[in-house]
Amino acid sequence: MNKERKNIGLAMLLIFSSLLVCLDRIFWQSSPDILINDKVNIQQSLMQIYHASTLIGIDIFAIGIGFLLQGSENKSWSSAIKYWMYTIFVGTLGLLVLTLFSREFSIVDLYNMLFPFVRNTYGILSGIVLGMLTLPLFNKGVKKYENIIKLSLLLVIIAPTIFNKDIFGFANGTVFGYILVNLGFYGNYIKSKLSVKKVVTRIILLLLTNIIVISLMPEFSKAVHNDLSTAGRFTNSASALLILLAFYVVLLVSKTKVNVKSNYVDFIIYTAWALLVISNNQTLLNKLIEYNRKTAQSVTRWILAKDIKEILWLMLIVILSNFVVLGIGKLTGISQKISGFYDIKADEELSQFFYRITNGIKSWLKAHQVYLATIAWGYFLAIFSFLMMNTKWTVAPNVDVKYNILTYTIGVRQAMVLVNTIIFLLFLKFIFSLTNRYWFSTIVSSLLWII
Repeated sequence: MNKERKNIGLAMLLIFSSLLVCLDRIFWQSSPDILINDKVNIQQSLMQIYHASTLIGIDIFAIGIGFLLQGSENKSWSSAIKYWMYTIFVGTLGLLVLTLFSREFSIVDLYNMLFPFVRNTYGILSGIVLGMLTLPLFNKGVKKYENIIKLSLLLVIIAPTIFNKDIFGFANGTVFGYILVNLGFYGNYIKSKLSVKKVVTRIILLLLTNIIVISLMPEFSKAVHNDLSTAGRFTNSASALLILLAFYVVLLVSKTKVNVKSNYVDFIIYTAWALLVISNNQTLLNKLIEYNRKTAQSVTRWILAKDIKEILWLMLIVILSNFVVLGIGKLTGISQKISGFYDIKADEELSQFFYRITNGIKSWLKAHQVYLATIAWGYFLAIFSFLMMNTKWTVAPNVDVKYNILTYTIGVRQAMVLVNTIIFLLFLKFIFSLTNRYWFSTIVSSLLWII
């Protein structure tokens, strides 16, 4: 059992940081009228400071995950797969609930939920999962090249802030999440070298520096550019000052351990992760923002209480969903199966691990080649039937838009293609249950489908 994952302090910090992210997404991205302020005054400075205090949430979360996972190199791959499956499940469940209540459905939203990495639905979370996959390589490299890794991380973090350019593509989220979780790995690796006194001192210095710089940036922007174009230069999650502050906050919490059962910690972490999934789900977020738009006219206790109330409702829904999801995983044994296959054995080298995983995937593909080929054949027939229904190579669903028939079928009509594929497979299964002959069932089903 992983002792590091018993640290309830870090787990609770993840919950707190995920709530900050939710508050940032719900309130600040709704563009309340109070943000429409082109004057340099105390209100502008306070808004910048308050905004930065919510933006730091994503930094704390990613770095905190890195701290929690760094000591469990043998479980990094299984953890990555579990978190990614959980991300897809929570996102899809959220979309289904939203569809039932709003009675509005978009195939694009479904693609975003089912293929989050390709569609970059959750950029930060994608980067964190990639970091989990490369954790064994990080641990192997940090022992030999600690100084190089430290300087590289500092360079990647500080350079964009100095030059005020997105040099490393932080905007897409994936690279940013990957860097932050690796910073967490490194922090847990060196935490024994820093005393609590040093950590607290650096937190105080960074906190004061952030407050001073963030509050004065509107004044500097007005003086240099005669506008507020650079007023928020340090009011973003990628600011080196905020990242370093988050790093030392996580490091301090990691030193104050309160040990509880690992299952409790896992549940809290999954709850925090689900809150991140929901807050990064633009479809659900837009609904929440629309709801808040009617009330977010100024910063008052009443409005903030309304935002916090919505976040607490989200948290309650997530906790209840967690009981269901994790309960199903425990009953079906999915979690144990993933751990049994993807955990690195105690006496296993990395090369042996990758060889075992590759062979395992090949064996699975070979064992299920008939099923996979049948699914591919059904998908092909579904596309073929759509193409044969048209006499031209173009289709115009309305007067303003014209598509290539192949692009239209695979892209716009993908949902119907998938539905037809499922219907074909069910029909083939029915014929097979009557005859118990695979090729006969496939040929008959295909002919009837084409006709």
